[in-house]
Order: sequence, then structure tokens, then C-alpha cells
Amino acid sequence: MPNQDMDVTLADWIDQQQKRLNAQPIIGYARGEPAAAEPVAFAAISASAYGLKEAAIEACRCLIQAQNRHGAVSVNLHDQGPFWATSLAAIAWRTFEQKWPDAANESAKWRYRDAYRRAIDFLTGFGGEKIEPNDTFGHDSQLVGWPWVQGTHSWLEPTAMALLAMRHCGYADHPRAIEAAELLIDRQLPDGGANYGNTFVLGQELRPHLLPSAMCVVAFHRVTPRPEPIKATIRYLQNELNRPMAAISLSWVMHALVSAAWDEEDRSEIEFEWPLRSAINRLRLIEENPHRQNLLLLAAKTRESPLLNVEPHRIAPAESGVH
Repeated sequence: MPNQDMDVTLADWIDQQQKRLNAQPIIGYARGEPAAAEPVAFAAISASAYGLKEAAIEACRCLIQAQNRHGAVSVNLHDQGPFWATSLAAIAWRTFEQKWPDAANESAKWRYRDAYRRAIDFLTGFGGEKIEPNDTFGHDSQLVGWPWVQGTHSWLEPTAMALLAMRHCGYADHPRAIEAAELLIDRQLPDGGANYGNTFVLGQELRPHLLPSAMCVVAFHRVTPRPEPIKATIRYLQNELNRPMAAISLSWVMHALVSAAWDEEDRSEIEFEWPLRSAINRLRLIEENPHRQNLLLLAAKTRESPLLNVEPHRIAPAESGVH
């Protein structure tokens, strides 16, 4: 393994990051940028993971203030779309409710519950556009998931986030969740991994990418039987783990591989310290980035990450992609 020196231990780094997160949970994608829904949602989830109640409340409140009358949360909080970040806001509110069920007062508790239910109502009434099948691409363009932008085709990452949100909030059996699972299975590449939206274009198989691949595995966390295409994607991620990767990708990959080993008796083979320390070092060399640091902080929780706090779900063989 390459030598990656940190002048602080991983435990010290985690302690420093908790203090930083506790002091400032309302953040943008980079220092100096305006607050945005995705960084604030992950700040809320990370704060809940580490028991930073006041920071979690502040971040959740920020998201509630940004929720529009239709239940959606815009990426830039107070704009009129895009609304894909609604899924992450729902997970943040649900996580807070699970972490502190008796927190604050009843009105606050119900405010969070009402917020994520309204978010799910929005998601179930919103989706990507179908495209007539043709020879240009290889995926099933009639399946409806969620788009990045209203009025466009369904893409893999917003669909994975929405499916995960629905499972967090108790809507795993909703027809839209079932169709989302079918879409994610359909978009897996033959040898494992997933591209951002397609599988084949003009007869050429696309290359897999870490982030969408990992998101698919996390969206299927504790789903049984595990679909064969998802198993292949897990093997792809396992082969990529010790290669340098960006902080956001690493966070999702770590969650995916923890999920993959969830029910295995011997989990000792999973070694995350080197890739985690490597990503931390690269961030320190480039810039301090609270959003990316929060995602690494969340990944460091491994099995205790709230992102993986979903109930087991069993799907019928016809829905699992196993034929």
C-alpha cells in the first residue's frame, strides 16, 4: 500500500470534524458558497450519526424552511427546482426522528414527520419522462424513476436516492419504489457496475462509475434476495476499493461494501482505514471542504451510519431481476 501519513490519528480527525460540524452545519458545496440542500442534508444525517443534536436540529430546520407547498426541496434551497434533493431531505428528517424520538417537543417531532411524508408525497407524484424505445440505447426507457431536472428522462442517481428515501420513510412497497428497483436493476452493466443513466449507446457498452454503482447497492441495502446484477456491481466495487477515489465516491462505496457484508459472519476482511485516510489526506492537500468531510465522517460510522438504517425488505423473484 502507498504510504499515507497523517499528522493526526483517524480518531483525532473524527473528533476535529465533529467540532467543525457542530459549529457550522449549514453549508454549501464548498467554502464560501451558498448553503445547498444536499450538503445541509448530509450535515444533518452526519450530526445525527454522532449525536450532535443541536447541529442536526439546525440543519433539519433549514431544510424545513426550504420545503415548498408541494413538499419538495430545491437543490439551492429557495429556488424553484431542481428538486432531486427532496429525497435527501426526507432521509435527514426521518433520521432525526429515529435518533431522538422523544426529542424537543411533540410539535417538533410531528413537524419532522409531516415534512418527510410531504416529501414522499411529492416524490410519488413526480418522475422522469419515458422515451420511445429505439436502437440508440440499451436500457428500458419505459421504466419511470426520477430525473435530475423536471421534464427529462429518469437517471440512475436521483432514482437510487429516491428509492432509499422511500425505504427509510416506510414506503418500500409503494409501486413507485418497486418500479425504481426494476429501473436500477435494468441499468446495471453486464459485468457489474453502472453508468450514470444508460447501459449501451449506439451498440457500445458504457463504462461503470463508482458513485452511481455504489448508490445502487446502498438503495438495495437489506433487500432479499439480492438481485444478481447488484451482486456483480458489488464485485466491481470490491475490486476498486483500494484505488484512489474522490471523497464523495468513497463515502458511498464504503456504505455499499458495508451493506454487501451486512449478514456475513466474518466481516474482518473489509479494511477501510487506508482508503479513508487516503481520501482525508487528499482533501487536506487540496482544500478544506466541509461537505466532503461530512460524507467521510458519515462513512467512518460503517454499520452505524444512519444511511443504512432501513428495515429488511423481501422482493418477489420477478421483481429481483432473477429469472
